[in-house]
Amino acid sequence: MIIKKRILAALLAAPAALAIAAPAHAQVNGIATASPVRVIDSSKAFSAAQQQIQTTFKAAFDQINARRQAAQKEAEPLLAQLDTNKDKKVDDAEINAAKAAKNPVLDKIAALQTAANTDVGKLSNPAARAELFAIESILRQYDAAQLRVVTARKIGVVLTPEAFMYAPDSADISDAITAELDKSVPTVSIQPPAEWQPARETLAIQQQLAQLEQIRAYQAAAQQQQRPAGAAPAPAAPAPAAAGGAKKPAEPR
Repeated sequence: MIIKKRILAALLAAPAALAIAAPAHAQVNGIATASPVRVIDSSKAFSAAQQQIQTTFKAAFDQINARRQAAQKEAEPLLAQLDTNKDKKVDDAEINAAKAAKNPVLDKIAALQTAANTDVGKLSNPAARAELFAIESILRQYDAAQLRVVTARKIGVVLTPEAFMYAPDSADISDAITAELDKSVPTVSIQPPAEWQPARETLAIQQQLAQLEQIRAYQAAAQQQQRPAGAAPAPAAPAPAAAGGAKKPAEPR
């Protein structure tokens, strides 16, 4: 099955901290934190867009799964040639030995991976583009939603959580901004115009959403491993919206 929800394969966001600046209001007091990525991830509009993307591009996701399975099957006999101790695993020592010997099997595996990634990128590109359009549509309403919270709570400065060494939970207004967004933009379109291109900040947020989902997946896997034998399984994660492994869907503006 395709792992839950995010489309872009990039697991690491741009090195600079992502921030969507709110206008300063010197006439009021208070400092707060907000995470645009968390706001979007929690919004009703983004959740609805993910469900719509999953339905709209289901055939493509099925093809992606099939392509990955085919690539894995092709790679298995090649990997077996590198498994010199026959433990059905290829460890670092075996990889290094193959590199030192300039084993041509490594090149064959790399070629298989490249071909599979290219095919997956082509298949997932339309879904990635749809997600980007949904993200950007929500972002257009972000500043207004943030300003409404800032004004209501008489906040003077909003910073990203990364800017703080410490802040109480009450300083985080992400949930309040999400609530405002849910009022003003409960749904968004996933059908961009033909000539539309995503902005750089949209691509950066999509990357950070992918990173956030990877963290959740690792945490879920760790919890699964720690669960005692015979314990009830964890609740199923929400249905996936799209596949990882997409190429960058479009050049930023």
